Amino acid sequence: MKTKIAILLILFLSIIGCKNTEEQKKDSSENKDLTSLEKLTEGNKRFLTENSVHPHQNKKTILENQDGQKPFAVVITCSDSRVSPEILFDQGIGDLFVIRNAGNLISDIDMGSIEYAVEHLNTKLIVVLGHTECGAVKAYINDKDGAYKKHFSHIDNIVETIANETEEIEADKVTPKADNYLGAINANIKHSSKLVQDNSIVKEHKVQIVSMRYDVHTGKVVKL
Repeated sequence: MKTKIAILLILFLSIIGCKNTEEQKKDSSENKDLTSLEKLTEGNKRFLTENSVHPHQNKKTILENQDGQKPFAVVITCSDSRVSPEILFDQGIGDLFVIRNAGNLISDIDMGSIEYAVEHLNTKLIVVLGHTECGAVKAYINDKDGAYKKHFSHIDNIVETIANETEEIEADKVTPKADNYLGAINANIKHSSKLVQDNSIVKEHKVQIVSMRYDVHTGKVVKL
């Protein structure tokens, strides 16, 4: 008798748990009262506390998005394998329009991708997401006297791009880059954000641009 009661209790708690999880999923990912930025920050909070609900990651969502997409945010970030926006913001299929390259830089192609999301997908939030331990910024910091110019590799093009960023040059004047790693990361993020902010199509559509930094040591995202 006691065994039967115990089994029934386990089944009851499992049903309640599943129901609560579904309700949490709905409340967390589809709350119409949250702004686009709040959806991202709330998602990162869930990720940090190991309460991710993994919304919109099923066959139903695939079918709902098969004829088009309506991402609520563009995320420009690094190709670093530790930085996955859908995971760290706890989002799913069709939620984020993600543009990635080493150093979260803005080339003409990246800018074209941004313009597409703004003009054709009507996305109203653009996040430039840099991160700690960024290899591209480290390469810039460790570069001695423009040594990248002597190698002529594509990686050197990344270093040269970062070295020529106005924000990096100004930051280096205040504190030498070798002693200002976090400052160099922030300067790189702010430079990309400024390029996006100055884009005429982005201005015309009155898109919100937010600079953010992800900490690969803690999983936390902070707004700059």
